[in-house]
Amino acid sequence: MTPRATPMAPEERRAAIVSAVAPLVLEHGRMPSTREIAQAAGIAEGTIYRVFEDKGALLHAVLEEVLRPPDTADQLVGLMASLPGLATRLLVLAERSQARMREVHATMMVMRPLMEQAAHGRGAPLGPPRFLVEANEALMERLTRVFELSADELRVEPLVAAAAFRALMLGAHSPGMPSPSPLTPEVVTRLLLEGFARPDSRQEGDA
Repeated sequence: MTPRATPMAPEERRAAIVSAVAPLVLEHGRMPSTREIAQAAGIAEGTIYRVFEDKGALLHAVLEEVLRPPDTADQLVGLMASLPGLATRLLVLAERSQARMREVHATMMVMRPLMEQAAHGRGAPLGPPRFLVEANEALMERLTRVFELSADELRVEPLVAAAAFRALMLGAHSPGMPSPSPLTPEVVTRLLLEGFARPDSRQEGDA
């Protein structure tokens, strides 16, 4: 007789459900069904809405998980501080960001409209949810701290450099961009270090 599986604690069930959704979204390019989520999470289908109040609550939890950085700000800054100079830090930061931005963007494209529909159905105000605003604020803070490490090599404030880096990395995976994106980590690094113009095309006062 096959032994019965040990029941999951409530937080384990919640984590299993949340962790199952994003990979399915990336694999299929759509929101998975509750049956697909249950199979991937190793739970009964009916468990999903015993853990989450409704679809909106599930989407909210999944997007929060997708947007959560894989490391702390201190860990990221510590890694960047161990690297020699702005150019190396930029390249490593772009390489680390590329795969994550691709995953976040693909998941957001599928899930955000569904979340807005769910929020509208509950009568919630339109606009980005608070956790999304907070995630963007936290990202800008992390990036600014990284660029502060190279402040003596910058012609702009670290906050400006952080905003430019974020814009390029997010833009690399926007809808309609060629695939693969021409904004590779190497290209992003070169653009941020050298700009768009050839050195011989700069006018006096541009430097």
